[in-house]
Amino acid sequence: MKNQNQYFPSCISEGVNPLSFAGRLLPLALCMGVPLVGMADDRISSSNRALDASSGAAVLGGFTQFSPFKYIPPVSNPDLLDVDSPKLNPEEQIIADEYKAANYKAVAAAGLSLMDKGTVDDRVQLMVANSLAWTGRLAEASTIYEYLTNGKYADTANVGLANIQRWNGRDDIAAPIYQAVLERDPGNADALSGLVFTRRELNPKTVLTLGGSSDSSDEERRFVTINHRWRGDNNTRIYEVETSKVRDELPAIKAEQQELTLRYHDLNVPLKPKFELSTPSGNNRTLFGSVSFSLNDDQTFLYLGRLNWGRMAINPNALTLGLTAFHVGAVAWNDFSFGRVTGRINNYRISDKNTILTGSVNLDTLWRPLGNSIKPYLGMELRDAQFNAPSYWSPEEGSGTAYVGLKGEWSADDWSIYSSAQVSGRLFGDAGNGWSVSAGGRRWLTSDVAMSMNLWAMASHRDNAAYRARSLSVNLEKLWN
Repeated sequence: MKNQNQYFPSCISEGVNPLSFAGRLLPLALCMGVPLVGMADDRISSSNRALDASSGAAVLGGFTQFSPFKYIPPVSNPDLLDVDSPKLNPEEQIIADEYKAANYKAVAAAGLSLMDKGTVDDRVQLMVANSLAWTGRLAEASTIYEYLTNGKYADTANVGLANIQRWNGRDDIAAPIYQAVLERDPGNADALSGLVFTRRELNPKTVLTLGGSSDSSDEERRFVTINHRWRGDNNTRIYEVETSKVRDELPAIKAEQQELTLRYHDLNVPLKPKFELSTPSGNNRTLFGSVSFSLNDDQTFLYLGRLNWGRMAINPNALTLGLTAFHVGAVAWNDFSFGRVTGRINNYRISDKNTILTGSVNLDTLWRPLGNSIKPYLGMELRDAQFNAPSYWSPEEGSGTAYVGLKGEWSADDWSIYSSAQVSGRLFGDAGNGWSVSAGGRRWLTSDVAMSMNLWAMASHRDNAAYRARSLSVNLEKLWN
C-alpha cells in the first residue's frame, strides 16, 4: 500500500470480490442493529447536500466548503414566554421549562406526544418545531412550521422553513422567504442572518486552494486548485469551472498533472442531475466524466462515471501509468428516533483489471451528553480488492474496521469551527486499531472575502504494517456581486 486517505467513513472508497465483500458487510450491519439504508459517497454528511460540499480534509485537492453547523439554535432564539401571553397549562409549562433549559430532544418528544392528544398553544408548538429542527428532524419540523405560518408567529415560522431549505442546500428557495419576512419586519435578526448565508451560496464565488498530504510510505502530494462557481436561471442552475495541479512524489519517482474540470448541476429538474467533465494534461490526455442523480427527496444518490484513478490514488506510479476507473456508487440516509443512519457503497473497475469495492454504515446519534454542539457517532467501514496492486491501497484479504467518535461544530455569522476525533478497531482482514483527528474552520475577513483551513491526521494498519497519514489545506474565497 502506498496511499489513500481513510478519513471517517466518507473517504474515497475501493475494494473486492463482490461476493466475499457482501458476505462480510451484511452480517456486520445486522449485528449492529443498523439497517443498510443505502450506500456510497460523502455528500450526505454535507450541510449543503445539493451542492455536494464536504467538511472533510481536502487530501485530494479541490474546494472544501465550510458551512455553519445546522442544528444549533440562533443567538437570537426568542423568548416565547412573554409576560403578556396567556398562562400555559401544567403539561405545556413542563415543555416550556425544558425549552428554556435547551433540552431540545426532550421538548420534541414531549411536545409531539402532547400534540397527538389535542390542541396545544401556538407558542409551545413553535418550541416543538424549533426543537425538532435543531435536533435534525427537519420533515416533522416543517409540518408544524407550515401550520404556524398563518398565525401570530408567522414570521418566526417562515424563518424556520427558510432555515430548513438552506440546510438542505436550497438557498435559492430560502432567500425569497427571508426577504418576505424582512419586508414585514426589517429588523428580524434571524432573517438578516439567513440572507447573509444564502448570499454566500448564491453569489458567484472564486476559491483558491493550496495544500498537501503525506504518509508513512514517504508518499507526498502538493496541490493547487482554482475554482469558480456561479448560478444561472432562478439560481437553480449551478456552473463550475476548475483548474488544478497535483505533484506526487516518492523517494525514487515524481509525477505531476494539471486538470481542467467543468461541472453543471440543475436543481429544478427531476433527479437533479449533476454532470462533470474533466481532462488532464500530459501524454495520457483523455476525457473523464461522471453524472449523479438525486432520488427520494435528496435521501438517495446514485453515481456513474469514468474517473481519473491515477490522480485519486495519490501515488506518482499510478499517475504515470494513467490509471482510469469505471465507477458505480450509491449513498442513502434515513432519520430514526435515535439518529441519522447513512449507508454507502462504491465499486471501481480499474484499468489494470483490478476491482475495488468499499462500503460503510454510519450512525450520527441524537444523543447529546456533552451539549448541543457535540455529536457522538459510530459505524463501520469496509474495503476489498480483487488483487493487491503496488500503486494504491488494495487489500486482497479485505479490510474492515468499526469506529466511534465525536464531532463538534461551532459557528456564528462570520466564522465556523469544526473538530473531530475517533478511534477504530479491527473487524477482519488487513486492518488494525487506529485513530483519526481533524480540525478546521472559516473566517470571513470582509463581507466578500474568507479564509479557511483544515488539517487531518490518522493512524491505522495496512499491508500488515502500521500506517500514518496527514494533510493540510488552506482556502482563500472571494464572492462577486
